Amino acid sequence: MGKKAQVVATDAQQRQSHISVQRYFEISLLLMLTTGFLTVATTGKLDVVSIVVMSGALGIKLWSYIRGTDYSLGPKTVTRICIFYIFFYGLDFLIFSSGPSPIDRMLAATVHLMLFLAVMKIFSARTYLDYGLLATLSFLMMLASAVLTVGTTFLAFFTLYVVFAISTFISYEIKRGVEAAQRAPEGPFRMPEQNRRALEGALMKAAAGLAAGIFLLAGALFFVIPRYRTGYLTNLSMQAQNLTGFSETVNLGDIRKILRSPMVVMRVMPEGNLRSYVGVKWRGVSLNSFNGKRWFNDNTDRIAVEAESYQRFVVPPPDGWEHRPHHPLHYRVLRAALSTDVLFAAAEPRELTGIRLLSLDQTGSLHNPQNLSVPFAYEVVSDTGLPPAKELQDSSPNFPDEIRLVYLRLPNTLDPRVRELASTITASARNDYDRATAIQSYLRNNFQYTLDPPAIEPADPVGSFLLRSKSGYCEYFAAAMAVMLRTLKVPSRLVNGFQTGSYNRIGKDFVVRARDAHSWVEVYFTGYGWIPFDPTPADPHPVLPGEWDDYVDTAALFWNEWVINYDFSHQVLLAREIEQDSRNFQQVFRQRSDRLKRLGIRAAFRIEGWLMAHKLLVLVIMLGILAGLILTDKSGTLKELRFRLAWRFARRDSALEPRQATLTYQRLLSTLQKKGFRKKPSQTPREFAISFISTPWGPGVMEFTKLYNTLRYGQAAVSIARLRTILEEIAGRK
Repeated sequence: MGKKAQVVATDAQQRQSHISVQRYFEISLLLMLTTGFLTVATTGKLDVVSIVVMSGALGIKLWSYIRGTDYSLGPKTVTRICIFYIFFYGLDFLIFSSGPSPIDRMLAATVHLMLFLAVMKIFSARTYLDYGLLATLSFLMMLASAVLTVGTTFLAFFTLYVVFAISTFISYEIKRGVEAAQRAPEGPFRMPEQNRRALEGALMKAAAGLAAGIFLLAGALFFVIPRYRTGYLTNLSMQAQNLTGFSETVNLGDIRKILRSPMVVMRVMPEGNLRSYVGVKWRGVSLNSFNGKRWFNDNTDRIAVEAESYQRFVVPPPDGWEHRPHHPLHYRVLRAALSTDVLFAAAEPRELTGIRLLSLDQTGSLHNPQNLSVPFAYEVVSDTGLPPAKELQDSSPNFPDEIRLVYLRLPNTLDPRVRELASTITASARNDYDRATAIQSYLRNNFQYTLDPPAIEPADPVGSFLLRSKSGYCEYFAAAMAVMLRTLKVPSRLVNGFQTGSYNRIGKDFVVRARDAHSWVEVYFTGYGWIPFDPTPADPHPVLPGEWDDYVDTAALFWNEWVINYDFSHQVLLAREIEQDSRNFQQVFRQRSDRLKRLGIRAAFRIEGWLMAHKLLVLVIMLGILAGLILTDKSGTLKELRFRLAWRFARRDSALEPRQATLTYQRLLSTLQKKGFRKKPSQTPREFAISFISTPWGPGVMEFTKLYNTLRYGQAAVSIARLRTILEEIAGRK
């Protein structure tokens, strides 16, 4: 009896396993863990070995489900591997893990330990506790990724994670319910494989539908609930991206480190005519002193700018601003998290909005010490007007003492041939403007642009660039021009910033990347201030945006602008836009409604005039419509009219069609009804005919009913003449 019960239990378990959600639950949990791991891996915080080992383990386990094989490890094997890893953990901490301090190395070794435990659980999970540990680990991975990154990649992985998490928890509840049930579940199909596929398909649809509903509801709440930029995790959102060349001290050649990087530094959303932005450069930091190897600012003091109103600053006008023509530009900058407090703006910024702190250094560069590790946005109004060349040529060669003392200094180690070269180039120049343009043209036309300049000596970068290499990138061109101008007693300084960037026609913004970093020169003219000059020739091998870059950049722009930087001000802006769009829609709808109303009135007058001019034709049309209505009435349809014509005028050898059977039987019922016999709705034609057996009409009714059944259900032709004869006999008898 015990063996029989055991066999019955085994059969029930097999039937249950065929249509259970065990396989679906394990795959969903594994995909949930895989998504969490891939999200962490895309942050760039994991080492290559960890990524390879974890990816291999997840791939092998997924492949086992595809092949239908079991790659699980036994308890003894897991125990032996874990004992081995205890000793390996010490070696990992002492040898393999890297870091500036023992704490960093211990943290790296601990991360490796957690990933190792995850791999072990992947191949040995059998209990709900194991499953819970894997789900918790996947959640911690997603939480860590949310802290380490703010990119659009996280949004894609988070969407997948939500879908897999919903799928996992739904299948988990079904799994528990199945295991708690007293009888094995049964499916609608005969084959167990069909039941399993149907159940898995239904679960996938349910998970996807719930995820879509969650995202729609969460998206609506996200844009409605008031948001502010303060919080416990605000400063932990991500690490600032390193950006060389924008500090108070820059070694000549530092900017080369980022000129090959595609990293997006900022996005500029312009207003007005795009032609006004042609050739615009985003000024960052200006440096006034050169010691032969590096540029720096000897005075690092900054002046705090007082806010005119909440998050609105008016920048003090620069020297000579009143003598320049004014061409304002209004634009919005969305800056990434960078390792510098420099604010980038075009030419001479006049107003800034959207920040809380603003300071100016000695060279007029803008700084915001508040937002160093998070992306943020600000709006700028800049003045890009430059005086004409004639006015600069006529400017006074007498400079203020503070300009002469700071911006004419040169290192004692400067090669004297540099001074001789500058004098030779500008021999025919009669003023400082002509000297500056002569040196600018000389460098542009006689030197080559390259990121790998040969023969540059670290001890004398400017001299080796001008006299031997004659090739380099923007930093060398700008430094050489500034140094040569100083040898000619023309005040000059180096500026580091960015070129305009590539315009995104989809997102309507300029995408400025690290490779757009640029250096140029500013030359001082009495009465007009600092005027920019750019001696760098064009890059012969520029990096052009790909076919899909605009779409990718637009998605990233939306993510950064409306998710990462979405706050209360954005909500106010969104509400205003919705209100404005609503007003515009109402106005357009009202205009179109009025237009349609006027067109309708005109059409009505035209129709009325036509009807009055064609009264006879209108009468004929109305009579035709009336005749059609009569013919299509219930008592006289066209089909019945054709039947009446066939019944009355058909030849003796003509036969009825099966589709005319009902109309034929209705004539019998109409004839009997005139004699006082009415067929009950519950009676069949045969039962109704049997009720006439004892009457004079019995034989005729029975024969007519048989012919009707033959015509309707036997699909056989029946003679019209015979039916008409039977009906006439029934009608004639009393």
